[in-house]
Amino acid sequence: MRLFCAVAADEEVKAAAAAVVARLRTAPGDYRWVDPRDMHVTLRFFGETDPARLPEIEARMRKAAASTAPFEISFDGVGAFDSLEDPRVVWIGLDAGLAPLKVLTDALGYDEPRPYSAHLTLGRRRRPAPPEFLAALKSEPALALRRPVDKISLYASRPAPFGHAYEILVEAPLAG
Repeated sequence: MRLFCAVAADEEVKAAAAAVVARLRTAPGDYRWVDPRDMHVTLRFFGETDPARLPEIEARMRKAAASTAPFEISFDGVGAFDSLEDPRVVWIGLDAGLAPLKVLTDALGYDEPRPYSAHLTLGRRRRPAPPEFLAALKSEPALALRRPVDKISLYASRPAPFGHAYEILVEAPLAG
């Protein structure tokens, strides 16, 4: 099973992100948009994982959560990987709570080749974006939504007819 640890988005953040996606859908562009019900801020992607490793991963997650105090994050503006000129992945960035998120990622054993970049993924490109989409993307206002983070979640990602279905397997409260 494919596993990842994340901070789940609450209903207000999901609604705000869904509104951004709805506006971007009106611009010409070919993106696979994330279902708002599945939106989250990934902390660590474990990838395809033997179920026998679940207790080890859960223990690591609980240890990281136990040593981290609850904190706030703030969702900011729309951005993109590779850039706003070449938007392969469209996301909403964060501008507060980055230090505790980084502490959590380190405690979870973050091992990606790129530095951690906290974000909420909105969609992934299927074909190069036309100029009209780039203009729509750049005109999106910042969200400025502050949210408390008081737990982290371990998700399983399973293939589904519409892409992937996410299931929360474990939640660990922040207690530091």
